[in-house]
Amino acid sequence: MSDPVFFKTYVSPDNTAVLTCPHCGRQKAFLAGSFKGYKHKLKVKCGCKNVFTAILEFRDRVRRKTYLKGTYINHSQGNRSGDFTTQDISVTGLAFSSLDVKNFKEGDEISLAFTLDDVHQTEIKKKAIVRNVRQHVIGCEFEKTEEPSGSPLGQYVNMK
Repeated sequence: MSDPVFFKTYVSPDNTAVLTCPHCGRQKAFLAGSFKGYKHKLKVKCGCKNVFTAILEFRDRVRRKTYLKGTYINHSQGNRSGDFTTQDISVTGLAFSSLDVKNFKEGDEISLAFTLDDVHQTEIKKKAIVRNVRQHVIGCEFEKTEEPSGSPLGQYVNMK
């Protein structure tokens, strides 16, 4: 038996989402606000009789998948330092993997330094707070949010 396939659907700030049938391409817009906070997976039956699972993604900001190398200093853990690789990034934070995952705890204050793979090879230095620690990934929130279009990081995240 094969694993089920999930299709991610982003919910816009006005709480609308558009479901697209992976079989026939038919689209249907709907209000998704009632699902916020408790239900993110929907089993959908299209007019073409195809059934698929949609995952509603409630995000305030665009998140971009990345593979950028960088270094961290964990000020909450005796200024431990090491290397990391970003998984994804937004103007409010990033997720990264590190061989030292076990050395991070929620609430840790960290400094991050990495270089964007943009035309200018922009160097970014940010202070952040660890918000979650999963098996192989640390999620953190920047102390200062970047402007979505007025900063190098904002432009990078929104670049196609």
